[in-house]
Amino acid sequence: MGVRGGDGEGVDVVGRCDVAIVGGGIGGLTLAASLVAQSVSVRVFEQDAALREIGAGIAICGNATRLLHCLGIDLAPAANMPPAVEIRSWNDGHLIWSHPVGQWYQQEVGAPLLTLHRVMLQRLLAAAVPPECLQLGRRLAGLSGEPDGVRLRFEEGDDVVAGVVAGADGVNSVARRYVCPGIAPACSGEIGFRGVIAASKHDLPNPASLQIWCGPDTHAVCYGIAAGELVNLLAVYRPHRLPAWTARSSRVPASAAQALGIFGAYSWDRRILDLVRNVEGDMSFWALAELPRLPRWSRGRVVLLGDAAHAPLPHQGQGAGLAIEDAYALGVLLGQGGLADYAAAFRAFEDLRRRRAWTVQAYSRAAGRAYKLAGDAAAQRDASWPSLPQRIGWIHRYRQEERVPPPSHHLATS
Repeated sequence: MGVRGGDGEGVDVVGRCDVAIVGGGIGGLTLAASLVAQSVSVRVFEQDAALREIGAGIAICGNATRLLHCLGIDLAPAANMPPAVEIRSWNDGHLIWSHPVGQWYQQEVGAPLLTLHRVMLQRLLAAAVPPECLQLGRRLAGLSGEPDGVRLRFEEGDDVVAGVVAGADGVNSVARRYVCPGIAPACSGEIGFRGVIAASKHDLPNPASLQIWCGPDTHAVCYGIAAGELVNLLAVYRPHRLPAWTARSSRVPASAAQALGIFGAYSWDRRILDLVRNVEGDMSFWALAELPRLPRWSRGRVVLLGDAAHAPLPHQGQGAGLAIEDAYALGVLLGQGGLADYAAAFRAFEDLRRRRAWTVQAYSRAAGRAYKLAGDAAAQRDASWPSLPQRIGWIHRYRQEERVPPPSHHLATS
Protein backbone atom coordinates (compact mmCIF):
# COMPACT_ATOMS: atom_id res chain seq x y z
CA MET A 1 0.00 0.00 0.00
CA GLY A 2 2.78 2.39 0.92
CA VAL A 3 2.14 5.91 2.10
CA ARG A 4 -0.17 8.24 0.30
CA GLY A 5 -1.61 11.59 1.23
CA GLY A 6 -2.00 15.19 0.18
CA ASP A 7 0.25 17.56 -1.72
CA GLY A 8 1.76 19.53 1.17
CA GLU A 9 4.90 18.96 3.17
CA GLY A 10 5.68 17.54 6.60
CA VAL A 11 3.71 15.17 8.74
CA ASP A 12 0.33 16.50 7.63
CA VAL A 13 0.69 14.78 4.23
CA VAL A 14 0.77 11.35 5.88
CA GLY A 15 -2.83 10.44 5.14
CA ARG A 16 -2.52 6.66 5.09
CA CYS A 17 -0.05 3.95 6.05
CA ASP A 18 0.08 0.18 6.39
CA VAL A 19 1.09 -0.05 10.06
CA ALA A 20 0.84 2.86 12.49
CA ILE A 21 2.76 2.45 15.74
CA VAL A 22 1.64 4.74 18.55
CA GLY A 23 4.62 5.47 20.79
CA GLY A 24 8.32 5.90 20.02
CA GLY A 25 9.64 4.18 23.13
CA ILE A 26 11.38 0.83 23.47
CA GLY A 27 8.48 -1.36 22.33
CA GLY A 28 7.37 0.90 19.48
CA LEU A 29 10.82 1.33 18.00
CA THR A 30 11.64 -2.37 18.30
CA LEU A 31 8.42 -3.26 16.48
CA ALA A 32 9.24 -0.72 13.79
CA ALA A 33 12.74 -2.17 13.36
CA SER A 34 11.28 -5.68 13.07
CA LEU A 35 8.74 -4.65 10.43
CA VAL A 36 11.19 -2.53 8.45
CA ALA A 37 13.56 -5.52 8.30
CA GLN A 38 10.71 -7.42 6.60
CA SER A 39 9.95 -4.59 4.14
CA VAL A 40 6.63 -3.69 5.77
CA SER A 41 5.57 -0.05 5.45
CA VAL A 42 5.38 1.52 8.91
CA ARG A 43 5.06 4.88 10.62
CA VAL A 44 5.84 5.61 14.27
CA PHE A 45 3.87 8.44 15.88
CA GLU A 46 5.53 9.82 19.00
CA GLN A 47 3.92 12.50 21.16
CA ASP A 48 7.17 14.24 22.15
CA ALA A 49 8.85 16.69 19.82
CA ALA A 50 12.11 14.75 20.22
CA LEU A 51 12.86 11.13 21.04
CA ARG A 52 13.70 11.10 24.72
CA GLU A 53 13.15 8.30 27.19
CA ILE A 54 11.98 9.42 30.63
CA GLY A 55 14.24 8.15 33.36
CA ALA A 56 17.89 7.34 33.72
CA GLY A 57 19.47 3.90 33.47
CA ILE A 58 17.98 0.59 32.38
CA ALA A 59 18.99 -3.06 32.58
CA ILE A 60 18.30 -5.22 29.52
CA CYS A 61 18.48 -8.93 30.30
CA GLY A 62 19.46 -11.81 28.04
CA ASN A 63 15.90 -12.62 26.96
CA ALA A 64 15.82 -9.18 25.26
CA THR A 65 19.46 -8.53 24.25
CA ARG A 66 19.29 -11.78 22.24
CA LEU A 67 16.28 -10.51 20.27
CA LEU A 68 17.85 -7.13 19.60
CA HIS A 69 20.89 -8.95 18.23
CA CYS A 70 18.55 -10.83 15.89
CA LEU A 71 17.42 -7.44 14.60
CA GLY A 72 21.00 -6.28 14.12
CA ILE A 73 20.97 -3.97 17.16
CA ASP A 74 24.08 -4.40 19.31
CA LEU A 75 23.96 -2.69 22.69
CA ALA A 76 27.34 -3.91 23.93
CA PRO A 77 29.53 -0.99 22.71
CA ALA A 78 27.30 1.49 24.59
CA ALA A 79 26.60 -0.63 27.65
CA ASN A 80 28.10 -2.05 30.81
CA MET A 81 28.09 -5.71 31.79
CA PRO A 82 27.68 -5.93 35.60
CA PRO A 83 30.23 -8.41 37.00
CA ALA A 84 27.89 -9.51 39.80
CA VAL A 85 24.56 -9.06 41.51
CA GLU A 86 24.87 -8.11 45.17
CA ILE A 87 22.23 -8.09 47.89
CA ARG A 88 23.06 -5.64 50.70
CA SER A 89 21.55 -4.51 53.98
CA TRP A 90 19.99 -1.05 54.08
CA ASN A 91 21.55 0.22 57.32
CA ASP A 92 25.23 -0.67 56.90
CA GLY A 93 25.73 -1.98 53.37
CA HIS A 94 26.58 -5.45 54.69
CA LEU A 95 26.90 -7.92 51.79
CA ILE A 96 24.21 -10.55 52.35
CA TRP A 97 24.70 -12.55 49.14
CA SER A 98 26.36 -12.17 45.77
CA HIS A 99 26.46 -14.11 42.53
CA PRO A 100 28.44 -13.63 39.33
CA VAL A 101 26.73 -12.09 36.31
CA GLY A 102 29.08 -10.99 33.51
CA GLN A 103 30.46 -13.88 31.47
CA TRP A 104 28.81 -16.47 33.74
CA TYR A 105 25.39 -15.07 32.85
CA GLN A 106 26.19 -14.86 29.15
CA GLN A 107 27.27 -18.51 29.07
CA GLU A 108 24.26 -19.69 31.09
CA VAL A 109 21.62 -17.62 29.30
CA GLY A 110 23.19 -17.35 25.86
CA ALA A 111 23.12 -13.55 25.77
CA PRO A 112 24.42 -10.77 28.03
CA LEU A 113 22.75 -8.74 30.77
CA LEU A 114 23.63 -5.12 30.04
CA THR A 115 23.04 -1.78 31.74
CA LEU A 116 22.99 1.53 29.88
CA HIS A 117 21.33 4.92 29.79
CA ARG A 118 17.75 4.85 28.53
CA VAL A 119 18.46 7.67 26.09
CA MET A 120 21.30 5.66 24.55
CA LEU A 121 19.04 2.64 24.17
CA GLN A 122 16.39 4.71 22.45
CA ARG A 123 18.97 6.19 20.06
CA LEU A 124 20.25 2.74 19.10
CA LEU A 125 16.71 1.53 18.44
CA ALA A 126 15.83 4.65 16.44
CA ALA A 127 18.93 4.17 14.28
CA ALA A 128 17.40 0.88 13.05
CA VAL A 129 14.36 2.74 11.70
CA PRO A 130 14.54 5.04 8.64
CA PRO A 131 14.09 8.67 9.74
CA GLU A 132 11.17 9.17 7.38
CA CYS A 133 9.24 6.53 9.35
CA LEU A 134 9.35 8.61 12.56
CA GLN A 135 6.74 11.32 13.10
CA LEU A 136 7.39 13.42 16.21
CA GLY A 137 5.11 15.84 18.04
CA ARG A 138 2.07 13.67 17.28
CA ARG A 139 0.07 13.10 20.44
CA LEU A 140 -2.79 10.66 19.89
CA ALA A 141 -6.23 11.96 20.86
CA GLY A 142 -8.29 8.93 19.90
CA LEU A 143 -9.01 6.08 17.49
CA SER A 144 -12.07 5.14 15.45
CA GLY A 145 -12.87 2.33 13.05
CA GLU A 146 -13.03 2.84 9.28
CA PRO A 147 -14.33 0.38 6.65
CA ASP A 148 -10.79 -0.64 5.68
CA GLY A 149 -8.65 0.71 8.50
CA VAL A 150 -8.40 2.73 11.69
CA ARG A 151 -8.47 6.50 11.90
CA LEU A 152 -5.92 8.07 14.23
CA ARG A 153 -6.85 11.54 15.48
CA PHE A 154 -4.03 13.67 16.82
CA GLU A 155 -4.10 16.77 19.01
CA GLU A 156 -2.15 18.55 16.26
CA GLY A 157 -1.97 17.77 12.56
CA ASP A 158 -4.17 15.85 10.16
CA ASP A 159 -5.75 12.49 10.82
CA VAL A 160 -4.11 9.32 9.57
CA VAL A 161 -5.82 6.11 8.43
CA ALA A 162 -3.82 2.93 8.96
CA GLY A 163 -4.43 -0.66 7.95
CA VAL A 164 -3.22 -1.82 11.38
CA VAL A 165 -2.50 0.12 14.57
CA ALA A 166 -0.10 -1.08 17.28
CA GLY A 167 -0.52 0.71 20.60
CA ALA A 168 2.91 0.89 22.26
CA ASP A 169 2.11 4.04 24.19
CA GLY A 170 2.85 2.93 27.73
CA VAL A 171 1.01 2.30 30.96
CA ASN A 172 -1.31 5.29 30.41
CA SER A 173 -2.06 4.21 26.85
CA VAL A 174 -4.60 6.12 24.75
CA ALA A 175 -4.83 3.13 22.40
CA ARG A 176 -5.91 0.95 25.33
CA ARG A 177 -8.98 3.14 25.83
CA TYR A 178 -10.14 1.95 22.42
CA VAL A 179 -9.31 -1.73 22.99
CA CYS A 180 -10.40 -2.01 26.65
CA PRO A 181 -12.30 1.09 27.80
CA GLY A 182 -12.35 1.76 31.51
CA ILE A 183 -9.32 -0.32 32.53
CA ALA A 184 -6.69 1.73 34.33
CA PRO A 185 -3.36 1.02 36.05
CA ALA A 186 -3.52 -0.04 39.71
CA CYS A 187 -1.12 1.53 42.20
CA SER A 188 0.89 -0.99 44.20
CA GLY A 189 1.11 1.25 47.26
CA GLU A 190 4.78 2.05 46.53
CA ILE A 191 6.41 5.36 45.68
CA GLY A 192 9.64 5.49 43.70
CA PHE A 193 12.24 7.96 42.52
CA ARG A 194 15.30 7.57 40.34
CA GLY A 195 18.23 9.40 38.88
CA VAL A 196 21.91 9.28 38.01
CA ILE A 197 24.90 10.25 40.14
CA ALA A 198 28.41 11.10 38.97
CA ALA A 199 31.10 8.60 39.97
CA SER A 200 33.01 11.36 41.77
CA LYS A 201 30.07 11.92 44.15
CA HIS A 202 29.71 8.49 45.73
CA ASP A 203 31.78 5.81 47.44
CA LEU A 204 29.63 2.76 46.77
CA PRO A 205 31.29 -0.64 47.17
CA ASN A 206 31.71 -2.32 43.77
CA PRO A 207 29.70 0.31 41.84
CA ALA A 208 29.88 -1.67 38.58
CA SER A 209 27.80 -4.47 40.12
CA LEU A 210 24.01 -4.62 40.06
CA GLN A 211 23.12 -3.98 43.70
CA ILE A 212 19.84 -4.43 45.57
CA TRP A 213 19.78 -2.91 49.06
CA CYS A 214 16.88 -4.24 51.14
CA GLY A 215 15.29 -2.52 54.14
CA PRO A 216 12.04 -2.34 56.09
CA ASP A 217 9.36 -0.89 53.76
CA THR A 218 12.15 0.40 51.50
CA HIS A 219 14.65 -0.81 48.93
CA ALA A 220 17.15 0.63 46.47
CA VAL A 221 18.67 -0.67 43.24
CA CYS A 222 21.86 0.79 41.76
CA TYR A 223 24.29 -0.07 38.98
CA GLY A 224 26.86 1.56 36.75
CA ILE A 225 26.15 3.11 33.35
CA ALA A 226 28.09 5.31 30.89
CA ALA A 227 31.35 3.36 31.15
CA GLY A 228 31.29 3.69 34.92
CA GLU A 229 31.06 7.48 34.88
CA LEU A 230 27.54 7.38 36.34
CA VAL A 231 25.59 5.27 38.81
CA ASN A 232 21.89 4.76 38.25
CA LEU A 233 19.67 4.75 41.35
CA LEU A 234 16.11 3.52 41.79
CA ALA A 235 14.77 3.92 45.32
CA VAL A 236 11.34 2.73 46.45
CA TYR A 237 9.39 3.06 49.68
CA ARG A 238 5.99 1.93 50.87
CA PRO A 239 4.29 4.62 52.96
CA HIS A 240 1.71 3.64 55.57
CA ARG A 241 -0.76 5.74 53.61
CA LEU A 242 -0.44 6.87 50.00
CA PRO A 243 0.04 10.65 49.57
CA ALA A 244 -2.99 12.62 48.45
CA TRP A 245 -1.37 13.48 45.11
CA THR A 246 -1.59 9.82 43.99
CA ALA A 247 -5.37 10.22 43.62
CA ARG A 248 -4.80 12.92 40.99
CA SER A 249 -1.57 12.00 39.24
CA SER A 250 1.01 9.25 38.86
CA ARG A 251 3.96 11.62 39.24
CA VAL A 252 4.84 14.84 41.09
CA PRO A 253 8.00 16.96 41.27
CA ALA A 254 10.18 16.14 44.28
CA SER A 255 13.41 17.27 45.87
CA ALA A 256 16.45 15.46 47.19
CA ALA A 257 15.66 16.88 50.62
CA GLN A 258 12.25 15.20 50.62
CA ALA A 259 13.73 11.88 49.58
CA LEU A 260 16.52 12.19 52.15
CA GLY A 261 13.95 12.81 54.86
CA ILE A 262 12.11 9.61 53.98
CA PHE A 263 15.13 7.32 53.73
CA GLY A 264 16.93 9.01 56.60
CA ALA A 265 13.99 8.19 58.87
CA TYR A 266 14.66 4.50 58.20
CA SER A 267 18.36 4.93 59.16
CA TRP A 268 19.68 4.09 55.72
CA ASP A 269 23.42 3.75 55.11
CA ARG A 270 25.04 7.12 54.43
CA ARG A 271 26.34 5.87 51.05
CA ILE A 272 22.82 5.48 49.70
CA LEU A 273 21.83 8.79 51.29
CA ASP A 274 24.78 10.37 49.47
CA LEU A 275 23.44 8.96 46.20
CA VAL A 276 20.05 10.53 46.90
CA ARG A 277 21.68 13.82 47.86
CA ASN A 278 23.65 13.98 44.60
CA VAL A 279 21.03 12.93 42.05
CA GLU A 280 21.53 15.01 38.92
CA GLY A 281 18.68 16.81 37.15
CA ASP A 282 15.03 17.01 38.10
CA MET A 283 13.65 14.49 40.56
CA SER A 284 10.09 13.21 40.71
CA PHE A 285 8.18 10.87 42.95
CA TRP A 286 5.98 8.47 41.05
CA ALA A 287 3.35 6.04 42.19
CA LEU A 288 4.37 2.58 41.05
CA ALA A 289 1.56 0.91 39.15
CA GLU A 290 0.83 -2.20 37.12
CA LEU A 291 -2.00 -3.13 34.81
CA PRO A 292 -4.65 -5.66 35.79
CA ARG A 293 -5.09 -8.51 33.34
CA LEU A 294 -6.85 -7.23 30.25
CA PRO A 295 -9.72 -9.31 28.85
CA ARG A 296 -8.25 -8.81 25.36
CA TRP A 297 -5.19 -7.28 23.75
CA SER A 298 -6.79 -6.32 20.46
CA ARG A 299 -9.99 -4.93 19.01
CA GLY A 300 -10.53 -5.00 15.29
CA ARG A 301 -7.40 -3.66 13.63
CA VAL A 302 -5.83 -2.31 16.86
CA VAL A 303 -3.44 -4.34 19.02
CA LEU A 304 -1.62 -3.46 22.25
CA LEU A 305 1.90 -4.39 23.30
CA GLY A 306 4.38 -3.71 26.08
CA ASP A 307 3.26 -1.61 29.03
CA ALA A 308 0.05 -0.69 27.21
CA ALA A 309 -1.00 -4.36 27.48
CA HIS A 310 0.65 -5.67 30.65
CA ALA A 311 2.74 -3.08 32.51
CA PRO A 312 4.61 -4.79 35.36
CA LEU A 313 6.12 -3.30 38.47
CA PRO A 314 9.86 -2.67 37.99
CA HIS A 315 11.09 -5.19 40.55
CA GLN A 316 12.27 -7.87 38.09
CA GLY A 317 13.73 -5.33 35.65
CA GLN A 318 11.61 -6.77 32.83
CA GLY A 319 9.34 -3.97 31.64
CA ALA A 320 11.60 -3.22 28.67
CA GLY A 321 12.38 -6.91 28.16
CA LEU A 322 8.71 -7.85 27.86
CA ALA A 323 8.12 -4.97 25.43
CA ILE A 324 11.02 -6.15 23.26
CA GLU A 325 9.72 -9.73 23.32
CA ASP A 326 6.25 -8.49 22.34
CA ALA A 327 7.58 -6.32 19.54
CA TYR A 328 9.72 -9.08 18.11
CA ALA A 329 6.88 -11.63 18.17
CA LEU A 330 4.26 -9.27 16.74
CA GLY A 331 6.63 -8.08 14.04
CA VAL A 332 7.40 -11.59 12.85
CA LEU A 333 3.74 -12.65 12.94
CA LEU A 334 2.58 -9.63 10.94
CA GLY A 335 5.48 -9.93 8.52
CA GLN A 336 4.97 -13.61 7.85
CA GLY A 337 1.19 -13.66 7.70
CA GLY A 338 0.73 -10.42 5.82
CA LEU A 339 -1.39 -7.49 6.96
CA ALA A 340 -4.50 -8.88 5.30
CA ASP A 341 -4.44 -11.66 7.90
CA TYR A 342 -3.99 -9.28 10.82
CA ALA A 343 -6.75 -10.92 12.90
CA ALA A 344 -4.96 -14.29 12.91
CA ALA A 345 -1.68 -12.58 13.74
CA PHE A 346 -3.27 -10.75 16.68
CA ARG A 347 -4.80 -13.97 18.03
CA ALA A 348 -1.52 -15.83 17.73
CA PHE A 349 0.34 -12.94 19.37
CA GLU A 350 -1.93 -12.82 22.40
CA ASP A 351 -1.96 -16.60 22.79
CA LEU A 352 1.82 -16.64 22.62
CA ARG A 353 2.52 -13.76 24.98
CA ARG A 354 -0.27 -13.58 27.56
CA ARG A 355 0.83 -16.24 30.06
CA ARG A 356 4.47 -15.19 29.89
CA ALA A 357 3.66 -11.52 30.55
CA TRP A 358 1.21 -12.22 33.36
CA THR A 359 3.61 -14.60 35.13
CA VAL A 360 6.46 -12.06 35.00
CA GLN A 361 4.03 -9.48 36.40
CA ALA A 362 3.32 -11.79 39.35
CA TYR A 363 7.01 -12.41 40.01
CA SER A 364 7.71 -8.67 39.86
CA ARG A 365 4.99 -8.03 42.41
CA ALA A 366 6.38 -10.72 44.73
CA ALA A 367 9.93 -9.40 44.42
CA GLY A 368 8.84 -5.91 45.44
CA ARG A 369 7.25 -7.30 48.60
CA ALA A 370 10.27 -9.47 49.41
CA TYR A 371 12.77 -6.62 49.13
CA LYS A 372 10.94 -4.67 51.86
CA LEU A 373 10.49 -7.35 54.53
CA ALA A 374 11.63 -6.87 58.12
CA GLY A 375 12.40 -9.04 61.15
CA ASP A 376 12.04 -12.82 60.89
CA ALA A 377 10.53 -12.59 57.42
CA ALA A 378 13.61 -10.71 56.20
CA ALA A 379 15.89 -13.33 57.78
CA GLN A 380 14.03 -16.10 55.95
CA ARG A 381 14.28 -14.15 52.71
CA ASP A 382 18.02 -13.67 53.17
CA ALA A 383 18.51 -17.38 53.72
CA SER A 384 16.79 -18.05 50.39
CA TRP A 385 18.97 -15.83 48.19
CA PRO A 386 21.25 -18.70 47.01
CA SER A 387 18.28 -20.30 45.23
CA LEU A 388 17.46 -17.10 43.32
CA PRO A 389 19.20 -18.09 40.03
CA GLN A 390 17.11 -21.26 39.89
CA ARG A 391 13.88 -19.50 40.86
CA ILE A 392 14.02 -16.79 38.21
CA GLY A 393 16.25 -18.35 35.58
CA TRP A 394 13.22 -19.11 33.39
CA ILE A 395 12.63 -15.38 32.96
CA HIS A 396 16.08 -14.81 31.51
CA ARG A 397 16.44 -17.99 29.45
CA TYR A 398 13.19 -17.44 27.55
CA ARG A 399 13.78 -17.61 23.80
CA GLN A 400 11.05 -15.79 21.92
CA GLU A 401 12.80 -16.41 18.60
CA GLU A 402 12.29 -20.17 19.00
CA ARG A 403 8.53 -19.74 19.48
CA VAL A 404 8.11 -17.55 16.39
CA PRO A 405 11.05 -18.49 14.13
CA PRO A 406 11.83 -15.56 11.85
CA PRO A 407 12.49 -15.81 8.13
CA SER A 408 16.18 -16.30 7.44
CA HIS A 409 16.67 -12.76 6.10
CA HIS A 410 15.30 -11.35 9.37
CA LEU A 411 18.20 -12.65 11.45
CA ALA A 412 21.34 -10.59 11.82
CA THR A 413 24.53 -12.36 10.90
CA SER A 414 26.58 -13.39 13.92
